[in-house]
Amino acid sequence: MTLSPGKALVSLLLSITALVGCKENPTIADACVAGTNGSNPVIIVGGTFSPTVANELFLGNAIQAKGYTHCVLELKGDEALGELPGTMNVLVSAGALKLFVDDVLEWSGATQVDLVGHSQGVLAARSYIKTFGGEPYVRKLISLSGPNTGVDSIPLLDFFVGPVLGAFGVSCEEVAPCVQMQIGSDFLTDLNAGDMTPGDVEYYAFYTNNDELVWYWDEGPFGIPVVRYDNAKLGPGATNIELGQMCPFRIVGHLGMIADPVPIHMTLDALASKPISVPFTTCLLPPVII
Repeated sequence: MTLSPGKALVSLLLSITALVGCKENPTIADACVAGTNGSNPVIIVGGTFSPTVANELFLGNAIQAKGYTHCVLELKGDEALGELPGTMNVLVSAGALKLFVDDVLEWSGATQVDLVGHSQGVLAARSYIKTFGGEPYVRKLISLSGPNTGVDSIPLLDFFVGPVLGAFGVSCEEVAPCVQMQIGSDFLTDLNAGDMTPGDVEYYAFYTNNDELVWYWDEGPFGIPVVRYDNAKLGPGATNIELGQMCPFRIVGHLGMIADPVPIHMTLDALASKPISVPFTTCLLPPVII
């Protein structure tokens, strides 16, 4: 039997993971909680170094409280790097997501899922849709601080080769996602070629102007260097909203996008197909600045 290009790529990536060492996907019983509202299952795709519990604690519990069936999938981690989530090639995580979505659809009886990605998890979700034939099986993709058009090397080096991976003595070039998430990388060039929002999927990109990771240097008036955060946008085909549009002067950091009540409220609005609107009282709640 001849494999389709998508299945052949999945097969190849799984062969690679078997060689380099990689945890298998979690079982449905371990990763999913059945809901009551009859909507599509929601799959949270975690970010770099982000374990299941970090995604479940605030974001997952908020989604569950609204009656959704929801699951959490960690990014794939290299065994040589302590299996830290997000230390393997993004395409490996995307292939794992393809297999996980197949399992969730079979278990739930649904025909589509909604994906909520955080940080690198957004790139894995987008790669699943574009490269692994996921478009027919995804109704919505919600990007929370996704590095959609790339990140400057300075924050990536601080993030990857700082206190977390410093103990392993590795450089950025030795950790595939650290290279793939850089502005102008071959991976992002391919991912963003043509339409950044392909198919009939509803795309949302929520981001913060206080992000410690997803930013880049640009040239401002009179040639003065300025920091910009619009690299988290998904182009004109998406609903792109910076948190300050909802709650002016609110300071929320990169990790806060899965813990702060404002982006969580925005995510719930998107899942429910409501206009994105955050109550003033929610804006007054203490922010998650990290």
